[in-house]
Amino acid sequence: MSAIVGYNSNCVATHPSDLCIALVALDAKVYPTSSRQSKIEIPFKDYHKLPVKTPWLDHILPTDALVKHIEIPKENLQHHYAYVKLRDRTSYAFALVSVAAAFQLNGDQMKNVRLASGGVAHKPWRWLEAEQYLNGKVPTRSNFIQAAEIIT
Repeated sequence: MSAIVGYNSNCVATHPSDLCIALVALDAKVYPTSSRQSKIEIPFKDYHKLPVKTPWLDHILPTDALVKHIEIPKENLQHHYAYVKLRDRTSYAFALVSVAAAFQLNGDQMKNVRLASGGVAHKPWRWLEAEQYLNGKVPTRSNFIQAAEIIT
């Protein structure tokens, strides 16, 4: 039940949200407002922060900011996607590990591959190296196994 990536001695807690994992995988953007800045745009993958020296600060919002809205870009990922969550109980349990995955097909090759996990870090975790590996590849079991090897 502790983080396996992005942790330090100050905090090994994992991020509990399911929605945030999907928002990270979909490259959502957060639009908060504050009294000092009229418009702020934050990529959702950067919204939550790692514990570093301030584990009690979960996000990068200014203290007087309020999230106004979140936008999910239209990327045509609705045909090939999945969200899988493994947990101890069948209801009301945080993920031991969760994965949001999506991609587009260009002929028989994957493009715009997205992989994010929950239950592994203090924030939703994007697997950028595995995404890069899968882009341009055919969606085969062996390619997915290799992507999993890159993650581990």
